[in-house]
Amino acid sequence: MRPNRSPIVKRHVILIGRAAGRGAFKGAALVGAFAIIVAAWWWDASLLTAAADANLQLIKIVTSKLPFDWGSKVESALQIFGADRAVLLIEGVAIAKVVMLGFAYPFRRRQR
Repeated sequence: MRPNRSPIVKRHVILIGRAAGRGAFKGAALVGAFAIIVAAWWWDASLLTAAADANLQLIKIVTSKLPFDWGSKVESALQIFGADRAVLLIEGVAIAKVVMLGFAYPFRRRQR
């Protein structure tokens, strides 16, 4: 017979398991986002360009609200660092997470 583990050890094992599960979920979402982007690129590359341009317009709208000349400086910096493409990746991650949650929802444990 196995001796019972202390409650502290059980709590740490549960916390480690949850962190590993969340990390795996985020990693799978990132891989899924890359897969979505590659699939969209193979299907129609102009779709990605249009999405990045729409993200750039959104960035322009938000940065235009900044005081003084900060808007144009921030916009230039974001364009240099490719923020419109980064937002595209974030959108891909969000879509991948929604898809994964949609598949996992029927198998989710019910809260008591």
